[in-house]
Amino acid sequence: MSQAKILYQLQEIDLQIIRNTKRLDEIALALADNKVIQQAQQQVDIAESALKPLRTQNKNLELEIQSTIAKSKGTENRLYSGNVKNPKELQEMQQEIDSLKKRNDELEEQLLDIMMQIEEAEGNLSEKQASFQSITSNWENEHADLLAEKATLDGEVEMLEGKREVFITDVPSSDIKIYDDMRKKKSNKPVSIMQGRSCTICGIEQTLAVESEVNKSQSLVNCVNCGRILVSKYEI
Repeated sequence: MSQAKILYQLQEIDLQIIRNTKRLDEIALALADNKVIQQAQQQVDIAESALKPLRTQNKNLELEIQSTIAKSKGTENRLYSGNVKNPKELQEMQQEIDSLKKRNDELEEQLLDIMMQIEEAEGNLSEKQASFQSITSNWENEHADLLAEKATLDGEVEMLEGKREVFITDVPSSDIKIYDDMRKKKSNKPVSIMQGRSCTICGIEQTLAVESEVNKSQSLVNCVNCGRILVSKYEI
């Protein structure tokens, strides 16, 4: 196999990698357009943010109720222990018990109200989460073809890049440098097929000497017009 043919095959690999990469960029752009999912997630976040302070209030009220109950019980134990004899002190203890019970009633009423708000907020959160899951599932189903194509292209690019490495090992580094430098100047097409005596990219007919050298396939030969490396049609 001539070096020109190997470089042509390398070019075909590179062009396919470029095509696949371009398509992957297009798919990534399409998949990035997921505003409906983002909006649904925002609704979930809002619902969670509304629920969090309610749960905090609920916890604080429960702790305060436990505290008032403990204080009331402790005062009642002292009141009925018989250890306190002073009438004024006994009266103050009873007033404290009454005050704590009143406060406890207020706290329990607040707790009931918060629990109802939590129930409503949890219901709203569940609704938003279900909506998010439904929207996400629908989006994934609608984009299933793109996701499948992406997976296929990713695999092809990985395979082509591995194949490219194999080809490079069969080409002298000097030829690879020529190829890579020319790629930048020739729109990733540094190698052209010579059909008859003409370069198939620029269309210019080659001299007999150039045609002869290309057909011998012993060295890299350039098109007399565009400068691309020529490979005989009969080698492809």
